[in-house]
Order: sequence, then structure tokens, then C-alpha cells
Amino acid sequence: MDSYEMANKMISIAGNRLGEDIVCLDLRGVSPITDFLMIVTGKADTHVKALSWGLIEEMKKVDIAPLAYEGLDLGTWACVDYGDVIIHIMKKKEREIYDLQAIWGGARHIV
Repeated sequence: MDSYEMANKMISIAGNRLGEDIVCLDLRGVSPITDFLMIVTGKADTHVKALSWGLIEEMKKVDIAPLAYEGLDLGTWACVDYGDVIIHIMKKKEREIYDLQAIWGGARHIV
């Protein structure tokens, strides 16, 4: 599965699990760090946790495991790193404060 297919799979998983305001930024040619950066809003601590763990479980079903992850049990902001795709799942307040989309403002939006 290439990075574009992986990003689309993750968009689908986040949407099916009621993630809100899903944004996927195409960073190919913009950043050497990753191809796609996803940002998803969870409604509450438990929703952020469920989205994070659910994403990991669903991706394992297609034999893709994260390289690293952080904050999955906190409930305010979780980051799951798949190398070519990095996903940030956070509550609305944290998303507004850190405004990751503004950092990559010139990147093309997939969603």
C-alpha cells in the first residue's frame, strides 16, 4: 500500500469512527519528514482515545503497524506515526491552540 492509499484508508477509518473536521495535508515535495499529515478532532477524551486505538487496530488488520505513537492514553492529543503518514488526533481546544494546519498552510489538502 503506497502512502496515498494509506492516507485514504486512515481518512476512512477516522470518518467511520466519527472523527470530526478531518484534514489530510499532502506534504510530498514540501517536507522530507512525511508524505501526508492528518489532523482529526475528537469530541472528548474518550473519543480521542477510541479514535487513536481504533486506527491502530484497523491498520493492523491490513498488516500495517505504527512506527511510533504518543499520548494515546491522555485523551487530549495523540500522535500516531506511520512514517509516510502521521496522524494527530486531538480535542477541539488543543487543535485551535496549536493550529497545525497553519504551519503547513501551503500544502495541498486531500480532505
